[in-house]
Amino acid sequence: MWALLPLKDFVQAKQRLAGCLTVSERRGLFHAMVEDVLTVLAAHPGFERIVVVSDDPAAQLLAEHFGIECWSERGLGHTGLNGVVAAALQEMATHTQSQSRVSVAMVVHGDLPLLGEKELDLLISQHAALTQVHPSAVSIATDRHGRGSNILMCDPARVPALSYGRDSCAAHQASAMAMALPAQVISLPGIAQDIDTQEDLQRLLAMNALPAAERTLAYLYQNGIAQRLKQLANGAANTPVPAWSVV
Repeated sequence: MWALLPLKDFVQAKQRLAGCLTVSERRGLFHAMVEDVLTVLAAHPGFERIVVVSDDPAAQLLAEHFGIECWSERGLGHTGLNGVVAAALQEMATHTQSQSRVSVAMVVHGDLPLLGEKELDLLISQHAALTQVHPSAVSIATDRHGRGSNILMCDPARVPALSYGRDSCAAHQASAMAMALPAQVISLPGIAQDIDTQEDLQRLLAMNALPAAERTLAYLYQNGIAQRLKQLANGAANTPVPAWSVV
């Protein structure tokens, strides 16, 4: 099993947080979240190799720090998340490890600071149970809304058409079914908590999630972002509801 972590340009990451974070804060937050994710992946014994895909120099430095590989988007000859991930999985399918092909690839996104060893074990075991019956299968760990594909597991030689973006979970399920690939959707609370919006950040801060998300929470508190977001949340909670809006 290999893990694949596709990473955007860190400066362009998390643009939906532009209303509450500056460009430098978004970059720093994304870097901290990726560190949390890589810390868990690098410590897990189930991965033969871990590959980051990015052209951002920060991604290369993180790969060097964790002793993992970094593939260039330009080197894969594709742009856009779907094209880059598909090309990386195709590249994985051509590799052999210990005289056998890579049979399972796990595509993990970098904004999952609550990713933990126990949930990762559970996801891997549930996918393994499915592949005992069907050698090629698809497992999707979805977001808390049941719409995204926060982690996708598949055979890199038989990949469903990738449709990252709005409602990707349903799209990946439908594509797998069209290819006669058994697919399962799994909801795990830590993996489900991706960070895209101000509400997501406020939920994370309210969870008191340590030791998970250690670097992410440290960044949010050390830079005053946590305090600012809590003040915004308290202000919204204390705002009186206009009489005309009461039903």
